[in-house]
Amino acid sequence: EPLFRSVYTVSFLSLSSVYHVLAMQVGIVVLLLLGFIGASTTFKMNRGYRNPSGFQWTRPSYNMQAVHGLNSDVNASIFDVSDFGAVGDGKTDNTAAFQSALDAANKTNGGTVLIPSGNFFFTGSVAVPRAVTLQGTYKVVPSHTTGQNSDSLTGTVLMPTGGKGNESAAPFITISHDSALIGVVIYYPNQPPNQLPTPFPWTIVLAGANAAVTDVECLNCFNAIQAVGAARHYIARIQGQPINTGIYVDETYDIGRVEDVHWNPWYCHNETYTAWQLLHGRAFVFARTDWEYVFNTFAFGYAIGYHFVASSKGSCNGNFLGIGADMATNASVQVDAADSFGILITNGEFTAFGSPDGFDSSQVIVSPSNTGSVRFVNSAFWGPSNSVATLSGSGTTGFGDCTFSQWDGSKKGRHAIEVKEAKGNLLVTNCDFQHDGNQIDLGQKSLARAVVTGNVVQGALRVSGKAHNTQIGLNADSNPN
Repeated sequence: EPLFRSVYTVSFLSLSSVYHVLAMQVGIVVLLLLGFIGASTTFKMNRGYRNPSGFQWTRPSYNMQAVHGLNSDVNASIFDVSDFGAVGDGKTDNTAAFQSALDAANKTNGGTVLIPSGNFFFTGSVAVPRAVTLQGTYKVVPSHTTGQNSDSLTGTVLMPTGGKGNESAAPFITISHDSALIGVVIYYPNQPPNQLPTPFPWTIVLAGANAAVTDVECLNCFNAIQAVGAARHYIARIQGQPINTGIYVDETYDIGRVEDVHWNPWYCHNETYTAWQLLHGRAFVFARTDWEYVFNTFAFGYAIGYHFVASSKGSCNGNFLGIGADMATNASVQVDAADSFGILITNGEFTAFGSPDGFDSSQVIVSPSNTGSVRFVNSAFWGPSNSVATLSGSGTTGFGDCTFSQWDGSKKGRHAIEVKEAKGNLLVTNCDFQHDGNQIDLGQKSLARAVVTGNVVQGALRVSGKAHNTQIGLNADSNPN
């Protein structure tokens, strides 16, 4: 009897499980049928897409605004500056009209202000409020070659004139929190191309978190883009020929992003004009910024390509990938200050030349004031500069897997890497010295530590000087054994 009860119980439980499974399957079938019936009444049959079962249907249209409680009139947040009196004739002052359109978008809790094609003249400044986008006609960054002929410009062109002669005057455009400037050309009609450049205030200032500027041509700005106190700023797809400073970053305490920015001398080749740029211009300047990410940037014809400095808020640490500078007359990269976490430069390409005033040029200059780490990895250096690197300061400088093609442009027996009162560390590993000349001067025991290993050199290995702790080995010269 106990055995029979056990078998009976097990059989009952098994049968019960089967019933539950069958019930679930029947329920699923019913739900599928109900869903099919509902779908067949919802989908509008037409002669468009034919599925394998032979049914013709299109997807149902849903009112997502109604579903999510959003404003059903999306156009309520889109404005056109023309509706506020803006005229792109190159002479009418559009300052008030643009600001009125931007303020109207701000009142809708954020929106987009569209700018049609035309040359829009300005005597004053405009501010883009929070969560507002100022949008021109360009979907990708344009490029123009022009002297002082605005007739050759196309698309949306903004022509500021305010603050002439005063760098400290109000910027042309201020972009606030969560706002953006997109798809325009900025051209200064009062910047003559055949004389010394005229100072103007900053063209674009990013002044809030997540502020962005993309697909903009800063054709002949004196100072182009400033990002100060703009956490997570986004600067992307920018071109032009800023004369004094291209981009300046400071007080960025959350990751800033700069990518696809190329500065080229498209506006002017006049000797007087460009000589000033070669003596004073700086393409990219970084002060206090935490974890700055910089990708695919380039500068041609500046005194300094990439300048790392200290402000009252501190210095920079960041990741710099695929950056380049050509015809930098003082230095492709100059480090006056770096954060202890380091400036990490990977896949860089740098070409430096002698300065027009006879200043001693180098690809890399690390100043006596630097205390942080600077690392170059898989980067190439060429051009007739006097040296590849001139090193001072108490930080660590490293070159790994780099190519040094040219140096000693003065033909005076200069070394590729020269230590000038540096008190920190030098690491040179797995590099290729392609010029048959002096490679490294370690100085006279000012360096704390120096490691020179795994390099290949043209001719004999020529390393002079000595650090307090010097490790040299496993280097391969080209002389026959």
